[in-house]
Amino acid sequence: MRRAPLLGLLFLLFVVPVSQGQSTHSAKDYYDSGITKKTDGNLDGAIADFSRAIDLDPNLGEAYFQRASIYGNQAKFNAALADLNKALELRPEMVEALDGRAFVRLRRNDLDGAIADYDKLIALGWSVGKSYYGRGGVKLKKRDFDGAIEDYNMAIKTGMHKSTAYLSRSMARRRKGDLDGAIEDLNLSIKLEPRFASAYLDRARALEEKGEAEKAQADYEKAIKLNPELARLVKKGVSRQVEQAKDAAKVEQEANLAAQPKTANEYWERGNLFLKKRDFASAIIDFSKAVELNPRHSGAYNNRAAAYQCKNEFDKAIADFGKVIEIEPLEEGGYNNRANARQQFGDLDGAIADFSKAIELTPHMAHLHGGRGIALLLAGKDVEAQRDFAQCLKLNPSVKDWLESRIEWARKQRAARP
Repeated sequence: MRRAPLLGLLFLLFVVPVSQGQSTHSAKDYYDSGITKKTDGNLDGAIADFSRAIDLDPNLGEAYFQRASIYGNQAKFNAALADLNKALELRPEMVEALDGRAFVRLRRNDLDGAIADYDKLIALGWSVGKSYYGRGGVKLKKRDFDGAIEDYNMAIKTGMHKSTAYLSRSMARRRKGDLDGAIEDLNLSIKLEPRFASAYLDRARALEEKGEAEKAQADYEKAIKLNPELARLVKKGVSRQVEQAKDAAKVEQEANLAAQPKTANEYWERGNLFLKKRDFASAIIDFSKAVELNPRHSGAYNNRAAAYQCKNEFDKAIADFGKVIEIEPLEEGGYNNRANARQQFGDLDGAIADFSKAIELTPHMAHLHGGRGIALLLAGKDVEAQRDFAQCLKLNPSVKDWLESRIEWARKQRAARP
């Protein structure tokens, strides 16, 4: 009878309560939980778990990779790139991270960096067809059409991406001026995938350039029949079917506007429709409801800022772009958009500072250099502006007409000042 208190004491000695904030989970526990949440579509929860895993084990390369894959799908490419770099620093043999980095570098317009990653993947023999196909896409963007065609040839030989590889090779051939070769590739693409709407659309364009209007018309109609959303890419008046598809899209849009949203994303989506209709007041109401439901919805802050900007309420636009930057500090978009709003507001120093931060985050994007150049030109800093204009054209020569029109506008603005 006297032993009972001793047993109770022993129990108390071994049962130690966990203090608030203390966790018994390991890095692997959080990593596994992140994988489960990612699979279930709970991406915010997955990011939080991968972040906790990294806090507990900063050398867990797989957690950086998994978090990067979510950031990439959310178009948070700078955040993705930072995680992929860390994953590869920890695990240089992680070819999936190397493949992911090649794609992200392409999206950030770091074309030489993307090619270097694809070169490594090809040398390692990892998913060779996919790697040749990816490198071909980078070379196409660099306007190295012969190099792109060679890489697409290799992708086709491996049996990977055949239908899309023929479509992509047709783009390179068409840009070289080889319309017959492009049409031949599109015929092969359609033969492999008879419901490939994009192939019909591209073949219609090539046929139209050749002057074969009747055949082009048939392909335009086939493309739109397979995918009515392609109607927006077809010039107005091509056919009654195109106009009918556009009318149907308009009816669907009106139905979506009438629907009552429930979630933050639904309010954001309807707000975008109002914004497209230039109903800025209604758009702002919906975007405001979206951020009320989800205070970290950067897209809603960004598009509400755009609506304010269209209403010339620049102080409110600048504040909302600031929220975007607060939520996504590694992405250049918020800085670029706030720079444009500040420029319209007359704050040229603020605009230049924001453009500079955007360029620091993403140095290979031509439009950022062009935008800062215009702000510098408006500020009377002609030498610095010319350096930015030169870099803009070096990164993307195809923007020459756009850049020249912006420079002309800026010079007129300066001349009009008292």
